[in-house]
Order: sequence, then C-alpha cells, then structure tokens
Amino acid sequence: MPGTQIHIRPLAGKFDVLEGLIRRNRSRQLYTIPMVDYRLLIFDMDGTLVDSFQGILRALNMALAELDMPPVDLLWVRKHVGRGAARLIASASGGRVEAQDLFSAFRRSYGEVIVEESRPFPGVEETLEKLGTDFELALASNKPDFWIHEVLRGLGWDHRFQSVMGPESAGAHKPNPAMIDRILEETGARRIESILIGDMPVDAETGSNADIAVLGVLTGAASAEELIDAGCIETIGGVPDLPAWLERRSGAGS
Repeated sequence: MPGTQIHIRPLAGKFDVLEGLIRRNRSRQLYTIPMVDYRLLIFDMDGTLVDSFQGILRALNMALAELDMPPVDLLWVRKHVGRGAARLIASASGGRVEAQDLFSAFRRSYGEVIVEESRPFPGVEETLEKLGTDFELALASNKPDFWIHEVLRGLGWDHRFQSVMGPESAGAHKPNPAMIDRILEETGARRIESILIGDMPVDAETGSNADIAVLGVLTGAASAEELIDAGCIETIGGVPDLPAWLERRSGAGS
C-alpha cells in the first residue's frame, strides 16, 4: 500500500495502531501513514463542528455570579471545554464552592442559552451535507447526552449522523475508548477504515486508546503542535478542509 511520511515531534508514548494504520518508528521522529479509503468519519462536537464557546462562557458566568464568584474569560473556557461538564465545573469552582451547587446553577443557565448560542463553524453545514453522500458520519462528544441531542435538534441535525454517543450512552467519557467502540459496533465499520476528527488532545488520546487514527482541527484552543504531540496524524484548519484532505489520503487517489 503506498504511503506518505510526515516528520513530526515524537509522542511521549510509543505505540502501533491496529491493522497497520499507523506504524511508529521507535528510533526516529517519523510516522508512516498509509493511504486509506475511510468509510466512517467520527466527529467531536464542541470546537470541531459547533462553536459553543460563547454559550458556555455566558452560562458559566451566569452560574458563577449566582454564587458570588468571579467570572472566567473566553480563553479559560476554550482551554477547559472537552473533558466533560463535571471536569469543567470542578475547575471553575476551584474548591471555593461546592461543585454540585455550581453545576446545578450552570445546568439551569446553560439550558437557557444552549440552542441560540450553539452555531456551526462557517462551512461546516455544507461540508457535512457533502460528506454524507460518500461516508458514514458519527458523533462522539463529552457533552452530556441530553445537551448533545438538544443542540442537534436546534441545528436540524437530528438525522445527520448514523451514530451519536455521549458519556451516558457510552458509559464513559473520552479518552476512554467506549464511545468509539460503541460507534463501531453500531455502524459495523472496522477500525482501519474509521477516523476521529477533533480539536483537543483528549480526542487524540481517545483515538490512541481506541486504536483508530485522529485528525486534528484548529478551531479549538489547541495548537497544531499540541495536537500532533498528543497523537493526531495531521492537522487541518477546520472541517471544511476535510473533503480535500480525504481525497489526498484515499487509496483511490494515490
């Protein structure tokens, strides 16, 4: 199978992904990435498909104000979103108030703004429409399941994905591989023909744990270097760049 080599910084760990998808040379800073005809595209949601940062910021600051705590800024939110609402709230509370009290306030305030403040990044809607004709699409998010489906309904994406997994339906948060494993079970896709697209190091960790490739997008808070260091095979600017990347990587186009 023809391949291309990309020189990147080494990861902290050394691994081989199943079925020869990625083979890491243990003595050099080198990946060999074979051309693959992907069947299944698994997307993270916040920071990858949807710009939800302003809504989370607004809701969190409403909740913090309710408990007489100082606000956080957008950069703080961008860096802390992605590992689940409980982790977000625990970080925001900083031990100064009960995390459960802050979570309850946040849940109320986020429910007020979630639909109006969750918007697809420019070009994402059209890109998903295009990709849906040639690929199976799935969603894996650390957002609580009920919020995932509220956002999907608000965007008119109820039937956009063949499989949708959150922490409750999968039984675990990313980077646990349970979400990916469940999606593969539901779709029947093999690991070698599946790829996860996400904006945070936790997505790269999830892919490594699930033995599938991960492509990073630069619409979140992480830099290209951070995503590569975490295990992404490459990075692109955003989801609208994905069709061209897939065409370059396909076995048919090699």
